[in-house]
Amino acid sequence: MDDHLDILGIDIGSVSISVAVINPQKKVLRTAYDFHHGNIAEGFTRIMKDFDPGRICNIAATSSTPSIINANRRYDNRVAMIEAARHFHEKIGAILVVGGEAFGLIGFDENGRYRSFKTNTSCAAGTGSFLDQQARRLHLQSAEVLSEKALSNRGSIPKIASRCAVFAKTDLVHAQQEGYTLEQICDGLCYGLAKNIVDTLSV
Repeated sequence: MDDHLDILGIDIGSVSISVAVINPQKKVLRTAYDFHHGNIAEGFTRIMKDFDPGRICNIAATSSTPSIINANRRYDNRVAMIEAARHFHEKIGAILVVGGEAFGLIGFDENGRYRSFKTNTSCAAGTGSFLDQQARRLHLQSAEVLSEKALSNRGSIPKIASRCAVFAKTDLVHAQQEGYTLEQICDGLCYGLAKNIVDTLSV
């Protein structure tokens, strides 16, 4: 392999595309992330428009990446996350993964060896998609905007059921009727989401 050429890594999930370019010395040269909105081919073309394909000699993809993306190698998502974490952090006790439709906790023993993996049920409550849905209900541009408003809150927060999108909608209406600000409601949503993840993954 030409030492002057790079490797493109691709991970495509239920809602987004992540890419990274690394050199043969495993140095990350560039990364990009974007939502594909269900159109993977268009999203991938858009995200790659600023990359130089002439410098890429190999393509690696995670197992969740659709087959329409040609790759020289494919790796299990969990294995890819573990190897990436170990590359950047010599000693890791756990990896918390929160995706568009699922979240999970990868556990390691005291020697850093893989020990366990626990995930949520098929319900998407408490995931990235859940926050996106609630952002739309609050007429916010994105979950990022929702998160920024949550961080700016300095008041109390309403209790919002983040285990179920239907109950969350009811709680949002009640919170608005009770006079909570948008920032307080966003903070309550984020707190409920975090609590749901902890409650689900706690051993």
